[in-house]
Amino acid sequence: MFGGAGLFAPWATPLMNTAYATGPDSSIVTGFDPQFALDVPLPLCLAAYSVTDCNNVPLPPGFVQTALIKVDAITAGKKAAKHPEVTQLAFNANIFGLMGRNASTRTAFVAFRGTITFDDVITDLGAIPEPYEPVGGFGYVHSGFQTVYQLVRESVVNNIASAATGCDRILVTGHSLGAALAVLAAPDIFRNMTPNLRPNTITFAGPIAGLCDFAKAFNQAITSCYRVVNFLDLVPYLPPFFYKHVGRAIEVDSGGSIDPLWRHSLFAYKAGLERIIHSNG
Repeated sequence: MFGGAGLFAPWATPLMNTAYATGPDSSIVTGFDPQFALDVPLPLCLAAYSVTDCNNVPLPPGFVQTALIKVDAITAGKKAAKHPEVTQLAFNANIFGLMGRNASTRTAFVAFRGTITFDDVITDLGAIPEPYEPVGGFGYVHSGFQTVYQLVRESVVNNIASAATGCDRILVTGHSLGAALAVLAAPDIFRNMTPNLRPNTITFAGPIAGLCDFAKAFNQAITSCYRVVNFLDLVPYLPPFFYKHVGRAIEVDSGGSIDPLWRHSLFAYKAGLERIIHSNG
């Protein structure tokens, strides 16, 4: 589906650290704060990958980790018969991110990672739409992405209250597959877990998570959602048919190589945000 899982690697070495904003949605007048995106959600996405290797990962200043986002073994077992590729995905790495908060800013966070290994597991998940399960009448979403979200949902449910203790806002973020998981999680968190906290969502390099009906319902429920999209990154344009993005796109151009691995990496997105900040400064 995505033309090779190499697209999902976050750690590609940058060849050229230049970028510029493109398109009307890149303007700071949209309400998008590129400095905040660079300082908080992007490092949280990097931490969501790093936490699979060690527990003490660097977080933005003031933020602390309260829980890991883990695959639920029972759910994985139930899904394995219908989605055998899910079992492989779960056993590759059962940690899909982390949760926590910043007490001084009263901000909780949920950060999802993309895939860890250079394989084609995610390309095999399939793009057949199915009803969004956490909220009835909320439209149709990508069945593969929803299956992965179902693997980790129990972990989010069990730990969201602790992460949000003392907070009056919540940030949901992710990169690549993690961006799709963030989109699927945001309305679930709002409607079913923290009804007094409407999530702010900022994602990087995310594929399209649902159909038009889901996008409409999402945009009505989650009023602050920004998708950072790098020029020549193909993943944000997939799946190509019938699917519709949520939120508002923030377009950047990292420059450098046109290699899809680089264009999709978080380092490329970092470069793009830095150039927006420079051009606005």
